[in-house]
Amino acid sequence: MKKLFLLTTLVLFSVKVFSQVTTTTGITIKDEFYNNRPLAEILADLETKVGAKFIYDPTKIKGLYASYWFDNMSLETGMRGLLKGSGLKFYVDDNQLVHIVPKSQKVYVKSSYNSGTYYGGNSAVPAPAIADAGITAPTPQGTTPQIAVNRPAMEAIPQNTRRQAALKPATKFDFTFTGKILDARSSEPLPFVNIMIKSKKTGTQTNVDGYFTLLKVPTDTTTLILSYIGYVTTTIKLVPDAPISGITIEMEPDNTELDEVVVKGEKTEVLKAAETIGMFKMTPRNIAKLPNVGEKDIFRSFQLMPGISAANQSSSGLYVRGGTPDQNLVLYDGFTVYYVDHLYGFFSAFNSNPIKDVQLYKGGFDAKFGGRISSVVEITSKDGNKREFNFGGDLSLISANVWAEGPVTKDKKVTFSVAGRRSWAGPLYNKIFNTFNSSTTSTQGGGFGGGFRRTQSAQTATSYFYDLNGKITFKPSENENVSLSIYNGEDYLDNSQSLGLPFGGGGGFNNTDLSKWGNTGTSLKWSKKWSDKFYTNTLISYSNFFSGRDNTSENSFVRNNETTTVKFGSIESNDLKDFSAKTDIEYNTSKSNQLAFGIQATRLNIQYSNSQNDTTVIIAKNDKGSLLTAYLQDQIKLFDSKLVLKAGIRANYFDVTSKNYFEPRLSGTYSVNDRLKFKGAWGIYYQFAKQVEREDISNGSRNFWVLANNSYLPVTSSTHYIFGLSYELNDYLFDVEGYYKDIQNDTRYTLRFAPQIGRGLIANETFFNGTGKVKGIDFLVQKKFGDYTGWVGYTFAHSDKYIAQFSANSFPSNFDVRHEFKSVNIYKLGRWDLAATWIYASGKPYTSIVGGYTVKLLDGTEIDFTDPSITNGNRLPASHRLDVSATYNFSRGSIGFSVFNAYGRTNVWYKKYQTITDATTGDKYLSITDVNYLGFTPNITFSYKFK
Repeated sequence: MKKLFLLTTLVLFSVKVFSQVTTTTGITIKDEFYNNRPLAEILADLETKVGAKFIYDPTKIKGLYASYWFDNMSLETGMRGLLKGSGLKFYVDDNQLVHIVPKSQKVYVKSSYNSGTYYGGNSAVPAPAIADAGITAPTPQGTTPQIAVNRPAMEAIPQNTRRQAALKPATKFDFTFTGKILDARSSEPLPFVNIMIKSKKTGTQTNVDGYFTLLKVPTDTTTLILSYIGYVTTTIKLVPDAPISGITIEMEPDNTELDEVVVKGEKTEVLKAAETIGMFKMTPRNIAKLPNVGEKDIFRSFQLMPGISAANQSSSGLYVRGGTPDQNLVLYDGFTVYYVDHLYGFFSAFNSNPIKDVQLYKGGFDAKFGGRISSVVEITSKDGNKREFNFGGDLSLISANVWAEGPVTKDKKVTFSVAGRRSWAGPLYNKIFNTFNSSTTSTQGGGFGGGFRRTQSAQTATSYFYDLNGKITFKPSENENVSLSIYNGEDYLDNSQSLGLPFGGGGGFNNTDLSKWGNTGTSLKWSKKWSDKFYTNTLISYSNFFSGRDNTSENSFVRNNETTTVKFGSIESNDLKDFSAKTDIEYNTSKSNQLAFGIQATRLNIQYSNSQNDTTVIIAKNDKGSLLTAYLQDQIKLFDSKLVLKAGIRANYFDVTSKNYFEPRLSGTYSVNDRLKFKGAWGIYYQFAKQVEREDISNGSRNFWVLANNSYLPVTSSTHYIFGLSYELNDYLFDVEGYYKDIQNDTRYTLRFAPQIGRGLIANETFFNGTGKVKGIDFLVQKKFGDYTGWVGYTFAHSDKYIAQFSANSFPSNFDVRHEFKSVNIYKLGRWDLAATWIYASGKPYTSIVGGYTVKLLDGTEIDFTDPSITNGNRLPASHRLDVSATYNFSRGSIGFSVFNAYGRTNVWYKKYQTITDATTGDKYLSITDVNYLGFTPNITFSYKFK
């Protein structure tokens, strides 16, 4: 393993050193402005003033005009913007000569630059029509002014030139700047884009529909910085006489326009962290660069962050700061998703192709979010390409994936986005399936009378998963959106079998083993920006989680010409329905104060049943309840926006308990300077629908959803205390957060303490409640920009529970992983994205079986029972693994190679206990088996898009 680490380090270092050799002119242009001038004249002028040397075919640039401002930038950066939209590209040869050629021409050079990516730097300043240049012409009067950041020409302008405007003194002070931000290629609204005033390091972000209101802009010569995951970080310099309201800004995706020239990376981040307390942001555009097991998986990517456990390698669920997946509020276009796994949890239920943005809050989240006690995951899907129809897909060793998007109507006010994914029984799928479903065998040891006999079995396991996403969006006006979003995902497993008894007399054994689980959800949203100060978002939604397993057997045998049939096994089902309606309102009361408030109503219907041996009902629940909620939050900026405070209150009425539940929240950040920021949060959180763990020491525990009540299932609550700081230095981010969580009314379900003989079960003998304490600290060091990016994360944490019936003292929770270390490395080498991740986690606790005994019933039958150890008194060995990937990008897609667990480390998932009877002596003994995670697992993924 040491050799492998040395080899990996050497390769990454060698790649980094090699890639630093690039060809550039080394020319910096301080201040040159060109307004509607022939491209040939611009090139000639630059040769005279800055000494650049251009080589081109004059017939290829004849008739092309351009407007551009070279503002203290390299020649290569300026050329990228100058040629945008012209159909031309350029490259620099080893003699520092700049060659300008058509984009269709193939160029083979050591390093060159693509004109399709622009660094930014333009503002809403006039530029006249540009004949034949492919650059945007003036906007007709009455339409929305635009800042086309990826284009040099700006619209809706007076007749003065940009240079004249830039030299004019400021005319507006302390004003409000408003508008919306779109994807430059598809006109897709971009949610949660950060807009920062460069001189003050303060700002705002767009809402879910891409609208923004930036308060207290110092002057109309201010420089703004726009940043969004997966997009080129853009600088906009405002100038006098330009529009300041209703502006449309277009941001350029990172390297989406590839041609035959090697592309140099821009300033884009793979991960966005530390903007607010406990927040991470990521987009599917970037997770494709990370190693994967068959699928680009957003949730597995989040597991690479500090504070989110990656110790449970079999699950894509998020275990956030000692919490469990059911304690996370997962919102997909506004509706709640209650189960997030495919294929025994190995993949998340979300197809990354139709997803636009994902934000995760590890704690201390705003008052608008409720119903969960651990974290929030907010997923926003694509509206659909507004400019043109497009489609594509992915094919891997585990699944096939297709998507399509585009405008529906000629006026492009209606757009759609659809995607579908289905697994197929390829080698990788079968390997995962066999790993997680290895309990069946065709050979039975023992037999009647102590001899060894074989049974003949017939079994064909059928398994698959699929998911479908669809969204249609209608824009009645520039400030209004109506959208309908639909999701459906399901897993199906048929592991039934039949066995014939070969020793004569007929009869046999039939086992039915059918499992099905999944989610269905839909939301209808209407949002409108009524003014620069007032925005509303109204949504109605439906969500359904369903899970069922029929694991029953029928044993028949013939004796003395009589057939005897015995039925045994279990049937388990869980069904949750959520009907919700809510309205969220944002109101900017002043330049330093923003109010957010809203109301929500939810109706829940949860059914759970578990029965055995055809007649015995272990538990049957049918719970219904309503939850009414209102919240109010005030954000205020003090001391020239250095101190930002959010204070909120969320009030709930739960009709099942007929009680009110109040959730006060408080968070804040204080910027000492441009680099150092302190942050903290405190809040109370309640959970009314929760998953309860059904303890099964022998074969692994399972969970089921229930609704809280006023007796044996009290409402769960948690109080968060969080404090941290972040420090930015050039391209690096250093972030640390300490946290403490106090959890009340955590529930477990077990038959361990129920009476086994004589009478049925009652709830207070099977449901047990206790408390929990979680404390820890997360460290993050991130390299944010450049060809080499990545981060190192470390978490030290304690997660304890106390349930009196389980132990007289507190004991570690099931996911109490004390130490987790994660290293993520991504390197861009031309068209290649190279990545390696390494994860280390100390051992998880578990409860073992230390002995057993037999009880003889009155009818002479015997039942075996086991003695458990101290609850979670043991720990599994530490786990670690290395994942690597290499992705080659071309103009219409990519092909990716990845290896999961590259050095084949054997990591234990859990221990399985079985009581074995010696067929000869009748003695019984305990068999202990290590059930392991996946070993060395390669994969290949091919992605393609039509345009």
